[in-house]
Amino acid sequence: MIKDYKNQVAVITGAGNGIGRALALGMADKGAKLLLVDIEGDDVEAVAKEIKEKGGEAVALQADVSLPEECDKIFSTTMDTYGRCDILVNNAGVSALGELNQFTEKDLHWVTSVNYFAHVYMMKRFIPQMIEQGNHCQILNVCSIAGIITSHSAPLYFSTKHAAVALSEATYKWLKNIKADLDIAVFCPGFVQTKMYETDKHRPERFKIADEPWYHSETYKKYSAFNRQVLESGKTLEEVI
Repeated sequence: MIKDYKNQVAVITGAGNGIGRALALGMADKGAKLLLVDIEGDDVEAVAKEIKEKGGEAVALQADVSLPEECDKIFSTTMDTYGRCDILVNNAGVSALGELNQFTEKDLHWVTSVNYFAHVYMMKRFIPQMIEQGNHCQILNVCSIAGIITSHSAPLYFSTKHAAVALSEATYKWLKNIKADLDIAVFCPGFVQTKMYETDKHRPERFKIADEPWYHSETYKKYSAFNRQVLESGKTLEEVI
């Protein structure tokens, strides 16, 4: 586990707000060099600017981690900028509302792509580089408590978080088996005061809400309001980071 962040190169996805932003600011305070990624370019630029104004080093990159070619862009930008990666934080995540008979197939593909496939895409690109470097490296996969418990609701969110945890555990065991100097940690927070309830605002064009009845139903509105209430009553970022 890396404890000294001075001059460590860290890549953080979903760094434009919430947990990703808090991790970025914390690592910057400890001297890390950062490549910050978010689907919202303005948000991540603002975080990088905040870090640089405090004397830290950060580069912002707008990218959609649900696409493998965008993960290629993240990797190549990291290598072009810093020449290595010591810490990878797969933090980007989204949620979808509704039971199995309610959520759309559009949401199935969107949530699975961000919460699970993105972890695969990023680790497949960065792990070989980390092993080749020869120094001790660290991966942190942000998964949520939804990855270790189940509920009677939100099956899409819970199942993708379970998949991400299982992926992390299996990859960790493989790395230990080949004696790679690379650790994987899984962060599974409970309810945290972030704006995860605004997840619909971060949909890429191919997953945008259109005229599907589900998104305009009273049930969807009720679920959305409850989701916001739960998150706003959760722990503060300061308590969990």
